[in-house]
Amino acid sequence: MRVLMIEDATRLAEAVAEILRKSGYGADVARTGASGLAMALTGAYDVVLLDIMLPDMSGMDILHELREAGSAVPVILLTARQGVGDRVAGLDAGADDYLPKPFHASELLARIRAVARRPAAYRPGNAIEACGLELDMGALSVRTRDGAAVIALTPKEALLLEAIMGRPGSPISKSELAARLWGPRASLVENRVEVLVHALRAKLERLGPAVRIETVRGVGYRLMGG
Repeated sequence: MRVLMIEDATRLAEAVAEILRKSGYGADVARTGASGLAMALTGAYDVVLLDIMLPDMSGMDILHELREAGSAVPVILLTARQGVGDRVAGLDAGADDYLPKPFHASELLARIRAVARRPAAYRPGNAIEACGLELDMGALSVRTRDGAAVIALTPKEALLLEAIMGRPGSPISKSELAARLWGPRASLVENRVEVLVHALRAKLERLGPAVRIETVRGVGYRLMGG
């Protein structure tokens, strides 16, 4: 999962990004509303953490523009304001959740998991289950559902597997995979994605023949089996 945090407080943004990365997420930070909106509209993110008070534009304006543009990315509003009216306004504007500052890391991670609406099943501890596999992003490992075999993954392999497990049976393009793994500013070098898929396929083969990553010609890849 890739998370975008739009927050102008440098120390807070860096601390949250570090927490997210240690928990197995890809994390990017935008420190202005304009740059954050542009990044959010790329479609590279699974969740956006949005500060309401930004130096150049309000978080509420960003939220309105995202929804008017047709983006359904889950948004968690972050603010030091405690008023009920602010929370209601944010939720009515299309936010998926609202987290007042200061917040505990464990609560933030729980809320991110809660708003990540996907076909794959999310389990406690940031584990994901799909197609007969259980991926533990915290431990960087994947196992069969019965636990008979466990394979260690690199951080990039785990992020790649998490992306395709989020759409079991449906293809995901190479360009989207590149954006999720290296960020929306990364230029697409298809060979990087192909090499990573090749390495992940080799590891999944050790779990048995039931699950496989298929190449969808002209599109990308999809996870099949289970």
